[in-house]
Amino acid sequence: MILKKAAANLLCCLVLLSSCIGSTRHAAIPGGCPQALQANDRILVGVIPGLLAHRSHQLYQQLEQEFGQKGISTAYVAEQEYDLARQGIKPNPAPDSITLVQMRKAGYTYYLELAVGDVASGMGYARTSAQEQKEIQQGYGTIGADDSKATVHFKLHSTDQKKQVYTLATTTKLSGVTLAGNKHEDGYRNSSTVNLSTASLATDKALKKGVAELLKNCKVSQ
Repeated sequence: MILKKAAANLLCCLVLLSSCIGSTRHAAIPGGCPQALQANDRILVGVIPGLLAHRSHQLYQQLEQEFGQKGISTAYVAEQEYDLARQGIKPNPAPDSITLVQMRKAGYTYYLELAVGDVASGMGYARTSAQEQKEIQQGYGTIGADDSKATVHFKLHSTDQKKQVYTLATTTKLSGVTLAGNKHEDGYRNSSTVNLSTASLATDKALKKGVAELLKNCKVSQ
């Protein structure tokens, strides 16, 4: 009986989590990507500053999979540390023109700099009474549950042109699910808002959406 109850609670949580309302917006430099990526390009991807090594590597693996589907190979700075150091390459922070030339000689066509910011976790639960619903509908009330959000910044550096050629910031926001209650007042019904999303989930989604946008804008040539 206890196991059945636990399973039902877990199923409910999964349903609520998958039902979170997501929205994503992109901000990129005007004019888009100046040149198309090629299927045989090799991109060196930097470690994400401010994140634990394990978390940065997790995000890199997601990115590697997305690029791989387009035939573009990637390499992760932390995994190439010995080879890069042997060639005198120090890619973090943002590389200068000399470092980009060194990367070119090492076989990399681009360096991709990543950063994660504007992170907030909205995981929580909020009740809204019928009176509060009335105030919200009339424009002077607010819903208590916060959104989870994250922004992933992409900076693409061309080793051939020896400069940064494209920037993109992708922000994903995950809002909670509102469930109607059974109490009424003056024609308004109470409700409960549940948000089981996390900042980590918002970051994952922002990265996936951002990579898709970058690949679309840079029109990968086969």
